[in-house]
Amino acid sequence: MFRSFFPFSAKDLAFLIPLWALGIFVQVRGIGHLGYVGQDFNYHHDILLSYPAGYRFSLTNPPGLYWLGQLIRHLVGPAQGLPALALTFVALNALALGVLYGLLWQSVALPPLRWAAAALVTLVPFRLVQSVVFAADAFTIPIFILTACFSLRLFHDPRRILPWVGLCLTLCVGMVCKYTVIGLLPAIALLLGSAIFRQVSGPARWKWAALGGFALAAPAAIFCLETGEGGGLHSHWLAPGEPAVMRWSDILLLKKNDRAVFSAPEYYRDEVYDYRKFSYAGLLHLSALTDCQSFFQPPPADFDRAAFTRAPYEFRHVRSPRSQWLQSWSVRWSLPFSLLAVLGTVACAVLTGIALFRPVPLLSSGLMVLTLLALGFYAPIFLNLHRVGDPYTAGYWVARLVMPALLVFYLLGFVLVDLACRRFASPAAARRIALGVAGYTFVGCALFVSFLV
Repeated sequence: MFRSFFPFSAKDLAFLIPLWALGIFVQVRGIGHLGYVGQDFNYHHDILLSYPAGYRFSLTNPPGLYWLGQLIRHLVGPAQGLPALALTFVALNALALGVLYGLLWQSVALPPLRWAAAALVTLVPFRLVQSVVFAADAFTIPIFILTACFSLRLFHDPRRILPWVGLCLTLCVGMVCKYTVIGLLPAIALLLGSAIFRQVSGPARWKWAALGGFALAAPAAIFCLETGEGGGLHSHWLAPGEPAVMRWSDILLLKKNDRAVFSAPEYYRDEVYDYRKFSYAGLLHLSALTDCQSFFQPPPADFDRAAFTRAPYEFRHVRSPRSQWLQSWSVRWSLPFSLLAVLGTVACAVLTGIALFRPVPLLSSGLMVLTLLALGFYAPIFLNLHRVGDPYTAGYWVARLVMPALLVFYLLGFVLVDLACRRFASPAAARRIALGVAGYTFVGCALFVSFLV
């Protein structure tokens, strides 16, 4: 099934394999700095130690994280359980990244832009850091990519049983790992519903539509059961009639104070999470392109590793002056990536919407699948920010909550440049533009690696 997702030449592999290995190296180095000790570590670790007795569905995570953590603790021992879990997350995300390369190659035609996009999605700080942190968000990219693979296969031909089974099982696993996977269901229904009604006719159309409905109903039922038992989840929302804390103007518009984001403020030291201190866009850019919470920075000089191994606890990592300087350059240098991500997402969303009902040759089917699934995954967070009672200090703006979607959005920025070059520029000019974008991206990736290792 997955052979078609690896359309690489020897030259491509000579670039991708070292790049892939570099991403793994940076993450393993981060584990050496105890980078898996992230936000709410004590909270999650206490649940893990008592699981399943201490677990309740009213918690913000389904049980998947704690089940896997307990399994690994039993296999390797309590002392090495957390590093082994972090390495497991690294392995799962590395496999997913390899498949994403294949989807990227189907979506971008110009080789320099392919390599640039691959470098960015591999080395962008939020992916490297949050794929290691002890939290359920580390599951989301592998689940998203596997869902995209099955969805793409069904988009090409919805009359196949095994991809439907695989899609159903993947989504069911996703529901016991992360609640926001629920956002994928409407996107998949739209995507595959259009495929069924275009490609299947007669009574068979309703048979396959019913099968698709069942494949989506099973994970939806799991979600309803989990959230039905977890009545405490409603405590995250504003009370009826209560004014919004993060208003739509805070979400959609920039603020004067956003200029301070270019100095790469640190989450705790500079109290980035203060009430309406920055716009949502500024906060998301900061958390995506820097080690905002310093998880990959070294522990304090007086940190007792032996004591931590015996009884892990949450602590504050230390950002050096060198790292601070590099991250301030990173957040400035990466501004074009975020601008292109916004423009590329809007353009691809419009073209995908048209292509669902009238095929558009500018978009590959893989690109349509990625765009729709990314928008679906992003929607539960983005559309509910104004309804959350404490979106700032609770960190509803951090990139880790929307990792798969954000990764695709940055990819769509390169797709937009690729489409524009092939449509409006001569071959020679298109190559020069692509090489310029690639060079700029490689400099940004070098900045990322320099403050993460």
